[in-house]
Amino acid sequence: MADIAAFAGVHYSPELAGSLGLLVAPPYDVISPTEQAALYDRHPFNVVRVILNRDAADASETASHSSAAHHLRTWLNDGILVEDPEPSLYVYRQTFRSPVTGQRCERTAFLCALKLVPYEAGIVLPHEYTKPAAKADRLALMRATAANTEPIMGLYEDPGLQIIAPLIERTRGLSPMLRADVDGDVHEVWAVSDGATVAGVQAALAERRIWIADGHHRYETALNYSREHPDADRILIALIPFEDPGLVVLPTHRMVSGLAREAADRLMEELAGLFVIEDAADDDRLPDRLNGMRSADGGFIMASGRSLRSMKLRDPAIMEAAAPERSPAWRALDVAILQTLVLDRALAMDPSAEISYTRFPAEAQVRARVGHVSLAFIVGFPTADDLRQVTSAGDRMPPKSTYFEPKLWSGLLMRRLDAG
Repeated sequence: MADIAAFAGVHYSPELAGSLGLLVAPPYDVISPTEQAALYDRHPFNVVRVILNRDAADASETASHSSAAHHLRTWLNDGILVEDPEPSLYVYRQTFRSPVTGQRCERTAFLCALKLVPYEAGIVLPHEYTKPAAKADRLALMRATAANTEPIMGLYEDPGLQIIAPLIERTRGLSPMLRADVDGDVHEVWAVSDGATVAGVQAALAERRIWIADGHHRYETALNYSREHPDADRILIALIPFEDPGLVVLPTHRMVSGLAREAADRLMEELAGLFVIEDAADDDRLPDRLNGMRSADGGFIMASGRSLRSMKLRDPAIMEAAAPERSPAWRALDVAILQTLVLDRALAMDPSAEISYTRFPAEAQVRARVGHVSLAFIVGFPTADDLRQVTSAGDRMPPKSTYFEPKLWSGLLMRRLDAG
């Protein structure tokens, strides 16, 4: 099924570029304006100048993308960036502190060039929808740079970790070719160019599908670019086994602001018939309870003013009636229940209300308590298997259902689109 290939990686030269930890950055779509400014100040060669450029005086996207391409070309010409002499698969190990348990964890991926195929082929599966504006921006950058400037993240099935094992074995005992220490996390990269090892991994992946975890906009952009440039029919992707013990998926909590009091009162009346609602404010084990919540359990916590209430669907038949076209796996998710029965209902009652998001449950609670938002909803932890079950059924998850942690950092490896 999946067609992967080795590629010649483009990366910073350790001799000329400086400390790699000063040069890498998070993916472009999680960089805030404040963080963008900090990355600009961190080092004149930081990759933010390529993935999220702000150099242009007129601040237009066209000028920014041209400036990004200029940096990429200049850094290659000056040896700040170098291209490896032979194609490889690249092992990428991240050592980090789990935001859930606080323990040190490892997650190991390998980077390759994945053959682009439409979703309809059933080989590469999406789990969320995309927005045209973001794809237009990334397409303009791709046209300007002719490069995959950062990898997307994909998942694949690897029981026993047998597919990735030969790559890890080839790197055992070797110093990484690239290492970046960032905020206590360690990013390490090794190149594996051994023909037999590469061929074995290619053959094994040919029997697998790929689930996109992060990077839907960039995948669809690459598909569009390949229609303009048929030879550019692959994308840079980091593949992680579903079975990797370091695979951490975090929830994103929902907040409703600007909901009129009358609409809020009417909403609560209707929700009382749909959910079993219990007071949770006096639960002294609330932090442990939040850590134990799972998305597929179908319940969530609502914060309103100083009240905190748990909400559990009274009967699965309610969701079956509300979303008959959806799969059972989709209807079981707390974010799907919340979107269908609560958020959509709130917006219908008061179209001026707005939905916002946070990854931090304490922020959601505090904003509801002080009245910055009308309601806040704390949801459970999704799993990679939730993603697999929903997408395998032909569905896509509601917006912001998953947040994979840590992110793949940009600036470790890039790939030229004219390099095969």
